[in-house]
Amino acid sequence: MIAPEVQVRASASPTRAGDWALVLAAAGIPYRLDEREGAFSLVVAAADQEAATAALDGYDAETPARPAPAAPDAGPSSLGVVLGLVFAGMFLMTGAAGPASRWYQGGAADASAILHGQWWRAVTALTLHADILHLVGNVVASVIFGAAVGRWLGAGAGGLAILACAFVANLLTAAARRTDFVSIGASTATFAALGLVVGLQVARRWRGDAPRKYAWVPLGAGLALYAMVGVGDPNTDRYAHLFGLGVGAVVGAALAFKKARAPRALAQAVLAVLTATALAGCWALALR
Repeated sequence: MIAPEVQVRASASPTRAGDWALVLAAAGIPYRLDEREGAFSLVVAAADQEAATAALDGYDAETPARPAPAAPDAGPSSLGVVLGLVFAGMFLMTGAAGPASRWYQGGAADASAILHGQWWRAVTALTLHADILHLVGNVVASVIFGAAVGRWLGAGAGGLAILACAFVANLLTAAARRTDFVSIGASTATFAALGLVVGLQVARRWRGDAPRKYAWVPLGAGLALYAMVGVGDPNTDRYAHLFGLGVGAVVGAALAFKKARAPRALAQAVLAVLTATALAGCWALALR
C-alpha cells in the first residue's frame, strides 16, 4: 500500500524549489520534487507534513527575502532634455496661449470639442502653455521624469509611451468632465511619465519576495506627489493629472511584467520619428 502524500510548497522558480528541497534533505525528511507545466511542487509523506512544514517555516524566517529584480537601465537618456526642448520650442512659436490665440482656439483640450470628434486636441494641448512660469514648471518636471522613462525604454520608445499615455489621459478627462472645460499644458504628460516609472517600480517589487504590501509603496509616493503639486492651484486640471498618473502606472506595470526593455538604436529612431509625426499630424488637423 502506497503511503499518502501531500504538497507542502510550490513555486515557479526552480532555484527556490531547490532551496526548499535542500532544507528537507538536511532535516532528513524524504521528499519528492515534481515539475508540471513550469511549476515545481515539493511533496512529502503525509506523516512528515508537520515536520517538513516546520523546517521550511524555520528556513523562511531565517532567510532574508530576495531583493526585487533590478530595474532595467539602458544608461543615461536624452529624452528628458528633448521633451523640455520641445515644450520650450513650441512656446517660442506659439507664445502665451490665451483664449484669443489661434493656437489655443485650435489646439486646447476643450472637453466638449474632444467629445464631438476633435480627438487631436488631446495631443496638441500638451504643447501649449499659459505663461513662462507654467512652461518652466513643466520643463523641469519633464526633464526629471522623462529622463527616468528614457533610461528604461530609451528615447524613442519612452517618448511614444509618454505621448500615448497622456493622449489617453486627456481623452478620459474630457469624458469625465463632459463640459466646456478647457485646459492646456504638458503636465498631463509629465504625470504620465511619473506614472510609467511608478508602474515599473510596483511591478519589480511585486516580482520580488518581499511582502506584497510593500509593492504599493511607489504608487503611494506617486499619489503623494500628485497631492503636493497636482491639485494645489485652483486652475489645475486635477482630472488630467490623476488620469495621467493612473494611465502611466497601468501601462508601466504592464510593460514591466512583460519585461520590456529599450529597443535597439534603429527601432528607437523609428519610434522617435513616429512620435514626432503623430504630434505634427495632430497640429496639422488643429490648424487646417
